[in-house]
Amino acid sequence: MIRPLTLLRILAAGLSLAIPATAQGPDITTIKIGGSGSDFSYYGQSGGIAAYSMGTTSCNPGTQVVNWTNSDHPVIGQNFYRLKDGRFEQIGQSWLKHGFCAVNESGCGSCQSTNCDTLGLGCADTYSSGLNDGAGGGPKYLVNALTGQHSHPYPSPSGPSTIRGRLQVAVPDIDPSQNTGAEYFAEAQYVSAHVAGAGNAKHSYSWRKLNVISTSNVDGSGPATTDQSAPYAWRAQDPSVTVVEVANTDEGGSGVHGHFAVAYTVTDLGGTWRYNYVVENLTSQQGAGSFAVPVPDGTVITNVFFNDVDYHSGEPFNGTDWTTSHSGGVFSWACTQTYQQNPNANALRWGTMYSFGFDADGAPLSTVGEIGFFEPGTGSVLTMAVDAPAGGPAAGTAYCSGDASGTFCPCFNFGIPGHGCENSATPDGARLAGAGDPSVSADTLVLNATLVIPGQPGLFFQGDEVVNSGDGVTFGDGLRCAGQNVMRLEVATASPGGSASTTIAIGAAGGAAGGETLRYQYWYRDPVGSPCGTGFNTTNGLEIVWVP
Repeated sequence: MIRPLTLLRILAAGLSLAIPATAQGPDITTIKIGGSGSDFSYYGQSGGIAAYSMGTTSCNPGTQVVNWTNSDHPVIGQNFYRLKDGRFEQIGQSWLKHGFCAVNESGCGSCQSTNCDTLGLGCADTYSSGLNDGAGGGPKYLVNALTGQHSHPYPSPSGPSTIRGRLQVAVPDIDPSQNTGAEYFAEAQYVSAHVAGAGNAKHSYSWRKLNVISTSNVDGSGPATTDQSAPYAWRAQDPSVTVVEVANTDEGGSGVHGHFAVAYTVTDLGGTWRYNYVVENLTSQQGAGSFAVPVPDGTVITNVFFNDVDYHSGEPFNGTDWTTSHSGGVFSWACTQTYQQNPNANALRWGTMYSFGFDADGAPLSTVGEIGFFEPGTGSVLTMAVDAPAGGPAAGTAYCSGDASGTFCPCFNFGIPGHGCENSATPDGARLAGAGDPSVSADTLVLNATLVIPGQPGLFFQGDEVVNSGDGVTFGDGLRCAGQNVMRLEVATASPGGSASTTIAIGAAGGAAGGETLRYQYWYRDPVGSPCGTGFNTTNGLEIVWVP
């Protein structure tokens, strides 16, 4: 089960580099997707499925040449993703291109060219979209991305000739007329035994934004972002997204780790919150059979969401959607069969990303999520920092909003009802909410500030009374709402997603008594671009009626 931990938030945000930093040993990264422009091929449709491929250019930024022989060559994976209505999903994947004869071209440093059985230091190698056509590729089930090993000979793909083996996407998922406001992305990955053995396997992931003009007309938009998997594309479009990379240490032997990328964001809907998560398996052979986050029993959960990506063209894997459960303070999604029951069940395998989500009446807290492994092997679970409604149902009543219903915000920087005044991160203003049991004896109440400034410190404080009959008075860029016998409770720094939560026992810290009504607020720094120039702001006020 999920263990309660006190966490420092993890920020795992990479940098976009044209030429990656030097890695030790052989290394591959993908420096171009679709060439420098629009090397994407469209092959047509069959049964409502559209088929594509894309060009890729690899680079060796390492300290050793990379093997590129008939028996020890890389394979290339191709994926498409969609961001729509705040949800990030994988919508397609291809069979694998098997590499041959590295051409050792310039374009990624000072190329030390070799023969085509190796990719030299600082050298690049390009496969056009035609060469990467999955119709001539091999299946994923014969490739172990952890070790890079793959079996030969490999079977040809099956199915309609127009789409078999190719990067397949359901037309309703990519047709712009059916996806107003959606954004699209491509991802490429090289899997090499030589590189995996050096512990550099995850470096090959790169992504690029797409311009989807029509189902039959797809090209690139901007350069590829190297050494980053697809969840970073989501973060690039939405700064509230947090990406955390985790690894199953030594899954493939000393220094050979099974890598995952987890990303999440929480959207304040005004009294409820929308939680969206993705998990991408980058290199793990054990894969994932479950994903879970803490959600106390009694929390109202609605709009539960799950998305996987279809295998095709003769891959043996089952596509049954994961099921959900909510018990023992945990909400989980899980594969319907274990590895022992069916080794080909719908596990989260390498080179794929599954998406999860729900709406809840509990506010976000920094807590611990879990990935449960599918295949037996090293360990049984991975844990990572996430936001989840770990505090339970909402508690307290908001007052003193920055929406012009009472005292005006200092420079007319009005927020929305139930929030404070506008800050540099959002015109809505920051929001303070409570979650848990406002009982003095239980003392599980947690205060949650959202839409504050990422990475900036703030202070939770308590007052006996409302200020100015509950309308507040101007204070910095916001309003001071809680007063009389003001008590500092806890300093908390906002997460990359702009949220901060208390970790102390609020009742005991503030001397609350059963039957007493107390008021709470969060003060926070806003040093760059604060609307009124004071450099700090506040949330709305929150009134809590404590019970014995």
